[in-house]
Amino acid sequence: MIEEHRLRTLTHYEEPRRADRPETVASWEHRRGGSRCPAPRQLEASEVGRLLNMLLEAYDGRRPAAQVRALVAPEVYAGLSGPRTARPRHRTQTIHTCTPAPDVVEACARVEADGRSFALAARFTRTPTGWRCVRFALLKPQRPGQPSRRAA
Repeated sequence: MIEEHRLRTLTHYEEPRRADRPETVASWEHRRGGSRCPAPRQLEASEVGRLLNMLLEAYDGRRPAAQVRALVAPEVYAGLSGPRTARPRHRTQTIHTCTPAPDVVEACARVEADGRSFALAARFTRTPTGWRCVRFALLKPQRPGQPSRRAA
């Protein structure tokens, strides 16, 4: 004699299993290579500040550029991983953000190093895997007779 055992949901203690199941994705979306991961959420100002500080650390040489490689576009990485010269420690003082498009966050910041203030501009875009910095520029005043240079 074979007995069949089934687990029953306790109505007062557990929610029905149907609510626990994730929404199903259409099979054609799987074949297309559709993403199962949800889209990255909007960047908060505090997260932008943390990302900018990480990028400044890589710019200063206090953090290996390879650690921020996944967070930046290839052209920004090339600027951060270039030859290292002695640079003072840059610290963000004020950060302002705006969202000109749903998948774009732009930031500007006042940065101090050796008692001087500089401007920092950055642009982040949303990708299927997360947010990526596509523009990063530390704007320093020009010295007379020198051509302008962008940081990264």
